[in-house]
Amino acid sequence: MWTEVFMSQNKVKADTIVAALEAQNIMTMRRVTGEDDFSASVTYIVLVPQTELESAQDIIFEIEMNSK
Repeated sequence: MWTEVFMSQNKVKADTIVAALEAQNIMTMRRVTGEDDFSASVTYIVLVPQTELESAQDIIFEIEMNSK
């Protein structure tokens, strides 16, 4: 089962998270919601297998702490 682990309206940020997770051999899936003709209110969702959730959260937390 896939679980949402990260949401952002910033595509670059979502891509950064995906790249970091995949570098640690965590499978990812991306979903885009709310897209319209003008790309307003687009949300990028990163999903991981439920079995990888805790590891993915640790990686995302580390990225967020280092970006501040």
